[in-house]
Amino acid sequence: MVGDLLKIDRTKRLLLENGVSLEPGLSDEEIQTVEMIYEIEFPEQWLAVYQQLLPISEGFYNWRDFSAENIEHIKRNLAAPYDGILESLDELVWDASWGSEPTTLLDRNVQIRKILGSAPRLIPLYGHRFLPSYENQEMLILSVVDLDIIYYGKDLYDYFEIEFGNRELSLSLKDHKPVLFWTSDFY
Repeated sequence: MVGDLLKIDRTKRLLLENGVSLEPGLSDEEIQTVEMIYEIEFPEQWLAVYQQLLPISEGFYNWRDFSAENIEHIKRNLAAPYDGILESLDELVWDASWGSEPTTLLDRNVQIRKILGSAPRLIPLYGHRFLPSYENQEMLILSVVDLDIIYYGKDLYDYFEIEFGNRELSLSLKDHKPVLFWTSDFY
């Protein structure tokens, strides 16, 4: 717990040094409202950070703003990774981890949709950076633009150090655990 508080304090300093506007963290009631509106469940690490501070500058998602316009904005960004994949179904290369490739394009695309449907939801963090919504020791951060998906941090704290600090991004896939569907070799 103390380690997390130190990391949260470091994250806060990094964000402020980079001109990011911060509000106080979300309350338990606000978290429940957000999870209900967007039909998501935030992982523990996200809660640990966002209940202490809420970045609201451009590029971030203001989870406290319940205006119709902001709700629609966040919903569009929750859907964006899925829409990008679905718009590019015919371009996907079949990943061996998905089993035997169906023989017809229609069956193949139906199977890909099923696999995508069982993948963890992606929670937008900043721009096109996302946190998969599942509990794991490593809460990997992904950068997702259509079929272009890369690791962008081994956890939320590492991500903030990479995006706003001076830590270099490690693109070595062997250093990271896979995220169902999202880290498949389909491009």
